[in-house]
Amino acid sequence: MLRRLIAYLLLLCAIFLPWLAWETDRNMVRRWVYPLTGHLSALSTRCDASAPAWLQALARQIPTKFDSPANQIAFVDTSGTLSGCVNGWEGHPFISQRVTADTRFRFASLSKLVTFFGLAHEQAMGQADWLSLPLVQVLGLTPPFHDPRIAQIKVRHLLNHSAGFDRMRDKDPMVIDDQKPWCPGQLEKLVGAPLQFIPGSRHAYANLGFCLAAAAYEKYMSRSLWNALEQDMHLSRYGLGYMDEADSPIAYNFMHNEMRGPEFVEHFDWQALRSSMGMTGSAQGLARFAADNRTLLDFARGMHDPAIPCNEALFESCMDGFLERRRLGDAIVWQQRGYLYGMAALFAMDKAGNFLVWLGSGEVNPPTLASDFLARALIDGSAQRAAQ
Repeated sequence: MLRRLIAYLLLLCAIFLPWLAWETDRNMVRRWVYPLTGHLSALSTRCDASAPAWLQALARQIPTKFDSPANQIAFVDTSGTLSGCVNGWEGHPFISQRVTADTRFRFASLSKLVTFFGLAHEQAMGQADWLSLPLVQVLGLTPPFHDPRIAQIKVRHLLNHSAGFDRMRDKDPMVIDDQKPWCPGQLEKLVGAPLQFIPGSRHAYANLGFCLAAAAYEKYMSRSLWNALEQDMHLSRYGLGYMDEADSPIAYNFMHNEMRGPEFVEHFDWQALRSSMGMTGSAQGLARFAADNRTLLDFARGMHDPAIPCNEALFESCMDGFLERRRLGDAIVWQQRGYLYGMAALFAMDKAGNFLVWLGSGEVNPPTLASDFLARALIDGSAQRAAQ
């Protein structure tokens, strides 16, 4: 009888305790079971035959090291050769579709790479000299301005995050829950907007700047940026698109986020966010797009403004165009990090011009942990190739 009671008690605990844990803290339970998912994802890694050994090893580390159960990573060397690796599933392991090289992921702020290319390609090709124009002139806005420094903003300031907007010192108007941003639909509100510093005096990352630049492009060129990207740069050929038209099928990993879940996408205006964080596609598609327009990466780096003081060791202190210039040890990398709730992404390029694109389905803290690790892997991997 005693043995029977003990068996019943153990059975009850085996059923009740997991249920209690799930109801008390579901993310805690997800974190308990994630190591199994992470290892299964790592074991599922598939790479192109041309993928270098360091890229294959890196791809296998990402699911367990950065809690990202689905991943794509693509590498392009200076000759233009592209290779890549993928791992994981769109949803639960084995019972959902496996991630392929064509699976659509969210780009988050890697969208700025595409936006920058669209905004700068005509100037880079010598077809239109417009980046040095005053923003208010392009938009047709006249004083008085709440902040007179608004008149000093040039379009190029928007593209290298030096226009005077600082999301760390004021609310980012592009991502306030359930509130439609005033850009791009109510551009007249710019006249009442405050600035946090003198345009051109320092760098501060700002999503608003890219929205204003896209709106300015439409005013100046008499066509939308999205039409230009398709007509001039054939965006859809690369499998790139927009979240407001077709979201990613990936089930993103929110186990470290106690405030947000998958429903967060319902609270933002993704059409307004196209230019800053609202695009989708694959890592290899974005890598091919960047490789086919490599001159625009050089154009971005050429926007380096030595008159702006910055510290390459500090987060988002130095910007060359859309690219953050960062020092890691003795090496310099140019990068664009991507973050949305439940995901992280990275574009990173070394001094020689080798670059990688990573799209992941998990988030880690601090946000620079994964980006620094991948950037160092790029530096070391490129050095290995150069030594061979």
